Amino acid sequence: MSERSLRPTWAWLWTGLAALLLIVAATTIAVIALSGGDRDEVKLAVLLIGAPALLGVSALGTLALIMARPSGGLWKAVRRWGLALIGGAALLGGLATVAEDARGALPLIVAGACALAFLALDVRRGRAE
Repeated sequence: MSERSLRPTWAWLWTGLAALLLIVAATTIAVIALSGGDRDEVKLAVLLIGAPALLGVSALGTLALIMARPSGGLWKAVRRWGLALIGGAALLGGLATVAEDARGALPLIVAGACALAFLALDVRRGRAE
């Protein structure tokens, strides 16, 4: 690991924020669960805190992958596969929930399409170099 790979970049910032969001959400849910609340309170905490936190972590993870500019071929492949998986999951998740609630599905569809569009541009740019 070189000094250059550890320099602060936007990718590290987004990764750190995603980790912080996940830790805070997990800690909040654990505190609610350990405080002696009934099962309904814990289920509500998971629904209201855990689900948005996971969406936020996937969004921040996508930003981290977009901002990362790896130099090695293996890291480029890992980055592209990560973008494809996150973008595809967001797009499919949004399309699957269109029938239930169109307002909640639209951000997922847009985020997934944007991640996949960026991936397509990245692959195209990689072929031109």
